[in-house]
Amino acid sequence: MRTLPINTKSNTEMTESQLPFIDLKTIMANGKRVILKHGEKPYLLSITRRGKLILTAADDCKGSTPSQAT
Repeated sequence: MRTLPINTKSNTEMTESQLPFIDLKTIMANGKRVILKHGEKPYLLSITRRGKLILTAADDCKGSTPSQAT
């Protein structure tokens, strides 16, 4: 199993099974698109017709909320 370091100073490692888990249905709210905010930058997370995920930089999400982006 691959391990991922979480704190290089203390040399503590976390396995993939210990990572937080979020069901995509929770984020997407039964829609196909949602705006994610990383810092001050908006990103569009989309589900394609074939069920693939695409994350792209959004031009501007002023005035829209994730629930409006579906």
